[in-house]
Amino acid sequence: MGKVNDSLLSGTSGRTGRIVVANVFGNEISKIRPRKRSKKPSLKQQMIQQRMKKCAEFMASYRSFACNHFGRRVGMTSCYNLAMTNLLENFVINHANQSFNINYPAISFARGNLLGIIGVTFNMPSTDSLEINWQNNAGSITERENDWLQVLFGVEDQSNTIFLENVAMRSSETYTAIIPPIENGNTVHVWLSFRSEDNSDVSNTFYAGSLTT
Repeated sequence: MGKVNDSLLSGTSGRTGRIVVANVFGNEISKIRPRKRSKKPSLKQQMIQQRMKKCAEFMASYRSFACNHFGRRVGMTSCYNLAMTNLLENFVINHANQSFNINYPAISFARGNLLGIIGVTFNMPSTDSLEINWQNNAGSITERENDWLQVLFGVEDQSNTIFLENVAMRSSETYTAIIPPIENGNTVHVWLSFRSEDNSDVSNTFYAGSLTT
């Protein structure tokens, strides 16, 4: 037994038995609900589930940003889907030792057509501060001087990241963030992007590199 609603405004939704009907981005789709697992997942399945969990944890800090600024939705593929796919492709499962090989330089949190960032250097004056410097490449386009810097950083082998939004303008050429203290011996990865003042566009993610505290 089940119920299916048909609305001129919201489309068709509901379910009958295991068949689910939904309206997604204006497209009506139907699918069969998966059956509940009756046996323990295999080791390979467990690793796939762990990868999804780690990717979700990694993206948690910048999820809302990526939902608006990770390329453009194509059909049923949303910006969130694109951002998650980027992570899944770069959290490579090592089945031999049941771990993950993470390709940090290929990870992105923003994709767009805005003028990118150049001349980046960064360092950690202390275990709880991160100093970033870059070159103001706005040139004669004064509007670009007001683009806002976006910063993502994470500690290697730790799932959680920290996302700092709209922290400094392109013309500032420097920014120092106060961050939670990081223990010595840990490797910190840093990604950067600019967003226009009117929030309409972003630059592609720039992987600034890593350093060991």
